[in-house]
Amino acid sequence: MKGVVSRLVVGASFGKYSTWGLVCLVIACLVSLSTSAMAQPIDRQYWVNIHTQGAAWALRINDLHVQSHSTTEYYSISYPISVNLTEGANTVSFIYAPLLEDEAGNLLQDTETGELMQGPKDNFFVNVTIEAINTQTQAKEGIHTLQLRYDMETGELIDFPKNPANVIGETVHQSEHLRTRGEFQVNSPAQLLNGSGQSLEAERVDMSFRLLDTIPDFHWVNDATPLQDTPRLRHELRQAYQRLHGLFEEGNSDAIVREFEPVWERAGLLMAGGKSARDYIESMPIGSQLVGIHQEPDGPRLQPLDFADTPAEDSLEFMGEGRLVRIVPSPIYWAYPNQPDKEEDVMPMVFYRTSSGDWRIADVDS
Repeated sequence: MKGVVSRLVVGASFGKYSTWGLVCLVIACLVSLSTSAMAQPIDRQYWVNIHTQGAAWALRINDLHVQSHSTTEYYSISYPISVNLTEGANTVSFIYAPLLEDEAGNLLQDTETGELMQGPKDNFFVNVTIEAINTQTQAKEGIHTLQLRYDMETGELIDFPKNPANVIGETVHQSEHLRTRGEFQVNSPAQLLNGSGQSLEAERVDMSFRLLDTIPDFHWVNDATPLQDTPRLRHELRQAYQRLHGLFEEGNSDAIVREFEPVWERAGLLMAGGKSARDYIESMPIGSQLVGIHQEPDGPRLQPLDFADTPAEDSLEFMGEGRLVRIVPSPIYWAYPNQPDKEEDVMPMVFYRTSSGDWRIADVDS
């Protein structure tokens, strides 16, 4: 550090640079070096474990989409979330639609509007835990966050630690690297989008937690501007998709890696032991083919852009407290011409807009 300061000062007269200017320059370099020092691989990978029943739902970490499910049966999944986290304050959010059913399990519809009916349900519950796994020892630690059900007398959400996914009622709110007060906040109403872009009125419940680990902030956090759903935004967002589709169409893997570099660099740092963006995507069997780094004879083939008939009909999902957006379903996708029954591949990118009007990649969603 001392060497950096001396290189800034020696040989520069104070007539050319003001004292304040030198101080600012030194501080900027110190901050830059501090940030670089923080950006090191960590010894833990973070996961979220979701158990729920009775609602269609989506789960977000720091208002970034993690997972979703469009039906109401019992469902459980574990999913890696290291790239969704930051050091310090974080939030887990459960956005859900408690769809009502008849005795046969058929969804009920309003006879006048045809809309699906919703309301408190005695079989609804959610249990969300966040877990850290040490990559060296495989030791685990974790906390319970949202453990909820309905009080059928009041129709209000209440804590439900003893639930089908946690039969002994255990509640842990503090571990070595994770902390929460265990207090939930209802922030309804909300909108829930399913994978085909259909929207439902929904409820939203949030819980704050803290992460005591050296995970850097998101690359977009200081550059992303607030977004509003306007015809201009919809037009510009389509142009952003079209530009990226053109790069995939050209097979310009170098340009594609540059576009996605901050996202894949973060994933490589937090999930792959510090791999570079290119090394990270090269290590992905399907991802490397989508980018054009590798190609298999029967591999995925890019399809034409698949927008709705008009921009006004695009289903937009806003995230990042209104500063990020994507089109659902993703208009960029790949199919397998020689395997028509094989599921299509998507790279569901999430965009942000800078103050200068540039559209950039914030995230590649799950």
